[in-house]
Amino acid sequence: MATQIINQLPAPTFSWLGVNGCERELPDGTPEAVAVKAAAGEAARLEIGRSTDLTVQGSGTVIAKIAADDAVLHTHIRAGYGEQIRFVQIFQNGSAISEVTADLDDTASLALIQIYLNPNDLVSGIRVHLNGRKSVFTSRIGYLLDGEHALDINLHVIQSGKKTASDTDVKGVLRGHAKKTFRGTIDFRNGCAGSVGAEREEVLLMDEAVQNQTVPVILCAEEDVSGTHGASIGQIDSKHIFYLQSRGIPEDRIYEMIALARLGSVIAEIGDAETESDIRRQLGTEDADA
Repeated sequence: MATQIINQLPAPTFSWLGVNGCERELPDGTPEAVAVKAAAGEAARLEIGRSTDLTVQGSGTVIAKIAADDAVLHTHIRAGYGEQIRFVQIFQNGSAISEVTADLDDTASLALIQIYLNPNDLVSGIRVHLNGRKSVFTSRIGYLLDGEHALDINLHVIQSGKKTASDTDVKGVLRGHAKKTFRGTIDFRNGCAGSVGAEREEVLLMDEAVQNQTVPVILCAEEDVSGTHGASIGQIDSKHIFYLQSRGIPEDRIYEMIALARLGSVIAEIGDAETESDIRRQLGTEDADA
């Protein structure tokens, strides 16, 4: 195995903060090549359990369920003129290094939905190029980490086409001794006049031993743009707990309800009833026989 520094922050900050990148050993082996042509109508579904090179084109929905150990996953998405792609990744347990890259032409759009359900140790890099005029990127990311699990996400949105738009919304729950790093960069390049970008993260800390690092960044080389970012990190308001307890709900159940409600808003973005129902059953929010 070869050791590399990956998920590097586009504009490094003080090294002592420990957020400029992460170091991992890359597994050996030849990945399996998979090509998917997205189409309108029924979603294309994939089950991924090993190192894979995935190519996605067309216009439609692709759903990838990933349960892999010591795997490297490369995904490249190409949205041509006017094409609309919805790409869903669901990471369940396991450990992997995932990289998603995307190129969007004029008026193309990509909706990226990622859900991380207790991965053991997962590194996820996302790099999106809004090259085309009026191209649009939205991302909805949800994570639930418990125990000693670790997640490292690096999202880099490069807006170089005129009047492009990006919108990122991240919601997560950390329990036990879980550790999470999220780097989110909106990168306005020369020539992207009229572009807008927004990024938000909400993190619920359910135990004192969790470790959270949130790094929102805006890089700007163009004048006529609008970019916003922010983060909300904290525990459940004691007033809310008291109110729900007064209604006869145990404290441990209150934490579960609020935590899973955070992920529920991301799950609802998948747009595929079967997949949404399956995830809710795993989280205990839907009757298994429903």
